[in-house]
Amino acid sequence: MATGRTISANFLTEKDTAIIKLCEEISTQIIELISNSEQKKEIKKVSGKISYTRDGGLGLGGGKLQRDALCTRGRQGKAPYSNRNLRWHPLVVAETPLPFAKEIDHIEIEGENDAQTLIFVIKKDNGRFKEYPSEKVHELPERYVVLPKHWIDHLNTLKHWNDTQWTQNSCVITAFEACDWQHAVESYAVLAIAVATVFYRVNFRAVYTAVKEIIRTQTIERNITFPTSFFPTSEIDIINCPLCKTSIVGNPANLSERERIQVWQPAWRSTKRDEGEDSSIQIMHINPLIESEQRHNAKNVRYGHRWCNVAMTDHSLDETLDFMEYIVKAHNRCRQ
Repeated sequence: MATGRTISANFLTEKDTAIIKLCEEISTQIIELISNSEQKKEIKKVSGKISYTRDGGLGLGGGKLQRDALCTRGRQGKAPYSNRNLRWHPLVVAETPLPFAKEIDHIEIEGENDAQTLIFVIKKDNGRFKEYPSEKVHELPERYVVLPKHWIDHLNTLKHWNDTQWTQNSCVITAFEACDWQHAVESYAVLAIAVATVFYRVNFRAVYTAVKEIIRTQTIERNITFPTSFFPTSEIDIINCPLCKTSIVGNPANLSERERIQVWQPAWRSTKRDEGEDSSIQIMHINPLIESEQRHNAKNVRYGHRWCNVAMTDHSLDETLDFMEYIVKAHNRCRQ
């Protein structure tokens, strides 16, 4: 299966670079608003660091904000998924046609043995065809979707591909993780404001105003009005966990901290045990991501507690609350 980095992870278009730079301006502004020098170093290392790559970089590359807001999640498997990529990446895969993407014309496979490469062919407005090999799909001029019908002619070949072949063709993202660049930037802004306000005690109004001004004056596409209608205005809406409505800096629902059972871990391996704590923060989508609609935006993206995020699974906030209400009533735990 694909095990390495996204193909062409270090290659950005001029527009990609400008978008990431805009997010770096947000990060820099937030760091400047923090007075404590040690906290400045901490937020830059953990959250605000920027990597000019498609996948957020290796190891200590991009920070948590970049990975969560700008990049798709890490994926591996016998499929051409990118192992992280920019959410506005122009080539997506979906089960059905999409309202926000054109269909490619067809797929070809070129090369022999381990050098086989996927070629995505599009039909231009002038009727001519243009080919984009896997390492060049980030250069597509607009968003295109690959559907199940486009793979049919190659099924007998693809099912025999090895790890090397899949890794060198890891070039698509799933449609449900995709969004337009402006919504990725605004999601970055909202998450950055939450981190600065809650964890580093930056004055909310000061950071909100500063960040809003940065995106308002962007020059990447002057025909886009920033902030968009998705950008929130309420401090509580931004800084609290969307499910339990308590601060993301504390325990879920203000409950007592749970004592986790200790299990053996090899001392020679890095551990991510802290990420498994109930109170660790994770990116949450108030309404679950779906293929037919781009929902990764500033209205739908928040930081919340891991416990709350796990409780929601792939359900909406309303569905989760309906479920919890039923369970509480079934156990006679209603407290009026």
